[in-house]
Amino acid sequence: MIIRAAKHTDTAALVVLGAQMHRESAYSFLPFETEKVRQFIVSFIEDADTQCGLVAEKNNVIIGMLGGYIGDYFFCYEKVAYDTLLFVERQNRGSSAAARLIRAFRQWAIDSGASEICLGISTNISTERTGMFYERMGLKQVGGIYKQRLR
Repeated sequence: MIIRAAKHTDTAALVVLGAQMHRESAYSFLPFETEKVRQFIVSFIEDADTQCGLVAEKNNVIIGMLGGYIGDYFFCYEKVAYDTLLFVERQNRGSSAAARLIRAFRQWAIDSGASEICLGISTNISTERTGMFYERMGLKQVGGIYKQRLR
């Protein structure tokens, strides 16, 4: 398995992976708009200064992805790196894919001058297991996410 930066030639496979994530997640009540997802993926690829698009590839097949970005804190100019999405295909969960994606994201954040990384669990996929995994990766739980559907 290799972890590498996403490339334009990965876009179609990443859209398919995004559709899988959408179907499994708390966002499945929303429409899946292929072109919107494609544009989002392209932005991760093309804006490498402030965004990070990573893929986990096994036997020349993309099995996981992590997209994130770097920004300023609200109260100072220090940098923080946030994930936008982290997803590994169901049959490859429990492999080293997610850990390796997170390590690569952490290194990208360090190289970008970030003070910390922040990973969320907003998909509601294996929330407890994911939280324990994040803690084993050295992250600490801070707060939570609370949602209310409006339509």
